[in-house]
Amino acid sequence: MSNYKPIDPEFDPMTFKMNEEEVGDTPENRSGHPETLYPELQDSQRIAVDRYFSKEFMEQEWDKMWTRTWSCAGRVSDLPTPGSYFRYDLGPESFIIIRGHDDKIRAFYNVCPHRARQFIESEAGVVAELVCPHHSWAFDLKGQCTRVTDQEVFDSHALCGDLSLKSVLCDTWAGFVFINMDSGAQSLLEYLGPVAGLLEPYRLEDMFVVKDAVLPIKSNWKVGLDIFLEAYHLHSTHPQALGGTEDYYVQTDVYENGHGRQISPVGVPSIRLKDQKTVNSLLRYIMEDAGMDPDAFSGTATEVRAALEQHKRKPDNKYGLDYSKFSPSQVTDDWNFFVFPNMTLNTHPEGVLVIRFLPHPKDPETFYYHVLIIVPKLKEGCTTPFYMGLEKEADISGKVRPARKYTTASSPQMGEVLDQDIGNMESTQKGLRSRSFTGGMRFGSHELRDMVMHAELNRYLRDQK
Repeated sequence: MSNYKPIDPEFDPMTFKMNEEEVGDTPENRSGHPETLYPELQDSQRIAVDRYFSKEFMEQEWDKMWTRTWSCAGRVSDLPTPGSYFRYDLGPESFIIIRGHDDKIRAFYNVCPHRARQFIESEAGVVAELVCPHHSWAFDLKGQCTRVTDQEVFDSHALCGDLSLKSVLCDTWAGFVFINMDSGAQSLLEYLGPVAGLLEPYRLEDMFVVKDAVLPIKSNWKVGLDIFLEAYHLHSTHPQALGGTEDYYVQTDVYENGHGRQISPVGVPSIRLKDQKTVNSLLRYIMEDAGMDPDAFSGTATEVRAALEQHKRKPDNKYGLDYSKFSPSQVTDDWNFFVFPNMTLNTHPEGVLVIRFLPHPKDPETFYYHVLIIVPKLKEGCTTPFYMGLEKEADISGKVRPARKYTTASSPQMGEVLDQDIGNMESTQKGLRSRSFTGGMRFGSHELRDMVMHAELNRYLRDQK
C-alpha cells in the first residue's frame, strides 16, 4: 500500500459527471450526491457475507422484497396473438403471462385452485383456454373458471368462494412485461422513474430477440449482479478491453427505488494505459467494426471516439440507423442501466444486452443467469457490433425468434466477456465460505451502484418500503 500511486488524487466517482452536452441529459437525470437519496449509504460499504448463502436471509428476501417489487417477466413480442403465453419462474413461484382475446396481457399464478397442480410446464405456447392437466378444470384467458368437471359430485361447500385464477399486477414498458405480487404497489412507470425516459430514444419496444440463453450458476444471485453493477473489474477480468474502453472515468447516476445508470466511454484507451496517442489494435478493430477505414484516420487514440460518432451519423452508415435522436455519448458509449432488483441493460443504438439474475427456488448459492440480446432492424447483410457478443451465424433479421438455449458454466457460450465473468461468480461464492473471510464484502466508490443496490434491499428488509 505504501508504494501505491493514485491515478487521479482529485477524482471522486461519487460525483463525477461527463460533459453535459456530450451526454445530452436534462439536470434531473444527472443525479446529485448518492447520499441525498441514501443517507445510510455508508452502511453498505461493508456487507456481511451471510446474505450470500444464508437460507434464512433468502427467505427474508423473498417475503419482504421479491414479493413486493416489480420484476421483468419477459418480452411483449413473445405474446403476439390472443392465447399466446409464456411461463415466468421466479424463486419458488411460477406465473403464466398470457394475452387475452381483448388483447390485454395478464399474469396469473401458475396454480389450479382445485388441487394446486401447475397448469403450464412448457416454456411458451398458444391456447384457446387454460385447462388443468390433472382434472381438466378450465379457465378462460381472463382467468375465470368456465368448467368444473363433474361439478355435480362437489358439495357446495367445496366450491364456495372465488374459483378464478389468482392474478398479479402486470404492466408493460419498452417492450418488456413486468409483474408485481404486491397489489398495492406503485405503478410500473412511477417505480421506474427517470430510467424510463432515459431509455426512450433507443425504442426498445421495436427491437427483437436474437439470442436467449439461460444457465445455472453456483453462486448467489447478488454475487452475479454485484459484478455487473461496476466497471472496476474490467482492468483485471477483461484486460483485452482496456485499449478501447474507459473504465476509470465513468459516470454513475443513482435514482430512487435502487435504479441506476453507468456510462463507460467506448472508443478511447483506458486512462490506466500509458500510451494515449497510438491508435492501438482494439481501436482499429472498433473503427473497422463500425465501417471506418482505420488506415485513413490520421488522429490520435483520444480522437477516435469523436470520429466514430461522426462516422455513425452519416446517412449511409453501416447499420442503416438514424442516429439523430441520440446524444454523442449514446452513439458511442456503453450506457449500462440497472432496474432494481435484478435486471441490467447494456444499451447501444445497435442493440441491447439484457441480463436477469434470477434466484433459485431453494438454494441461496445457485441462481439462473438469463441473457437476452435484442436488436433493431439493421441494414440488410450487416452484422451486430462485436461488443454485443453475438455468434456470427446468428440470424438478426427478426424473421425467426430463436429458441431459448440452455448452457452450463463449463461451456457457457455467452461470448468472451460474459464467459470471463462467470468464473468470477463461482469462485467468489466459494471464497465467501472461507473461514478467513471475516471482514465482509468491501465496496469502494467505483462500486457505488453495488452499495445502492444493497442499501435498497436493506430498506425492504427493514420494512421501510
